[in-house]
Amino acid sequence: MSDNDLDIFLNRSVIQMCTFRMAGRLYGVDILDVKEVNENVNITPIYHAPPDVCGYINIRGQILLVVNLHETFGLNREQKAGQITGGKIVVFKQSVDEPFGILVDEVCDVVPIETKRIVDRRSSGGDTSESRELRRIRDEMVVGVYPLEKELLLVLNARLILSKGSKGIKPGEAA
Repeated sequence: MSDNDLDIFLNRSVIQMCTFRMAGRLYGVDILDVKEVNENVNITPIYHAPPDVCGYINIRGQILLVVNLHETFGLNREQKAGQITGGKIVVFKQSVDEPFGILVDEVCDVVPIETKRIVDRRSSGGDTSESRELRRIRDEMVVGVYPLEKELLLVLNARLILSKGSKGIKPGEAA
């Protein structure tokens, strides 16, 4: 883990992670960055937006951008333009960035993790079919890997999702 990524965890030895699944993999973000979780939300598509921008949602009168991390990370997800089925939206607080949400397959548990046990897992740049740009973006957003009893938890820095995904798109710039 680099010193910059560690900055978000320095003040605490244990962090409560809001965990979720995308394409069968377990991810987590600091629960203090999460405002709420919503399901069955109507997403209004934004035509000509980057592929990892799902569209906008209206939550109690507040219009929020929804980012599809499946696209950002190169994961498979079946969807037709304007139709998102079976997904949940994790909405982040304004303290993270502009209020926004991410599309995930399933929201799991809140899991306490010890920050000293987070392992740097950034790719070594070996030969792979992934594009260099995709690997760079993913490596910047994923702080590290945390070993759980039965699987690995990929720890995300929620504060980098909008600035690194979609090449730094901001909610007002999506249209």
